[in-house]
Amino acid sequence: MSDTHIRNLRPGDEAGFLEVQSETFRGLEYLPRVRIGLPGLIPEGSFIAEKNGTMVGCIGVIKLGHEGWFEIRNLAVRDPDLGGLARELLTSALEYVYMQNPQYVKGYTHAVQPYVDLYKHAGFEPLRRIVRIGWDFPITYPVEQNMVETRGLTKDFADEAADVWVEGLRPFWDWWIEEEGGSKEVADWVKESVTKDQGWIGAFLSGKLVGLSILRPDSYGLGEARFNGAYALPGFRGRGVGSALMRATIQEATRLKQKRMKIYTLACLDHLAPGAILYLKSQGRIEAEYLQLQKKN
Repeated sequence: MSDTHIRNLRPGDEAGFLEVQSETFRGLEYLPRVRIGLPGLIPEGSFIAEKNGTMVGCIGVIKLGHEGWFEIRNLAVRDPDLGGLARELLTSALEYVYMQNPQYVKGYTHAVQPYVDLYKHAGFEPLRRIVRIGWDFPITYPVEQNMVETRGLTKDFADEAADVWVEGLRPFWDWWIEEEGGSKEVADWVKESVTKDQGWIGAFLSGKLVGLSILRPDSYGLGEARFNGAYALPGFRGRGVGSALMRATIQEATRLKQKRMKIYTLACLDHLAPGAILYLKSQGRIEAEYLQLQKKN
């Protein structure tokens, strides 16, 4: 690899970064999601590999919500014969992270070889899977008779929605709450988002807010919606709240002329979490799987 060199990520690398992701993973990668994440990469900890002036590999590092928490992501090498280069990129990212005296280091990769083994050989162990689920519209969602009422949330519900969101995430998303900086950080974000009327749908039983979902139309491009999930308070699960929210979300996406909708959601190592099952029952389909890993001490 004498004609290959590794350097830091710099402005102007975005198109090449996306091209490497596309050619490495083909249809498995959803490039609009990668594009949105590029501004969050730390340039000093993210690296590009070039061969004869062409970008052939890349890796990114981001900071999580806690001081000293880092995630290594986007490792990709377009030539499958360049396994050694992938290891060099991962080593470069780890060297940067270790210079920051990290408290926690996480890896995030497609659940495909050789990338999973590259992380394992670097001292990472699997934590959980993330699945990307997609819907193509229009979808005819069956009408169900239940007592759940759904409607858009206004700013008057900001405080209540924050409480329901945080509790609705538990226990499956406790790890994400921690990575975002804690329940207060998450709740404050919800209050601001609902106040701005950013796509929140509430589920009510006897006038009480018991669940909610969030739809971001055109978030990934015109007609490409981002779905942040449907959640119910623990005491109200199994009572049709999730199904009612999915029906309302799909109807809203259709009304807003969305062509597709995507969600990245939790799947444990050996089974699907309840949210993923709900989305598959709502005519979503698994498009790709990712693996989150933790660096061992």
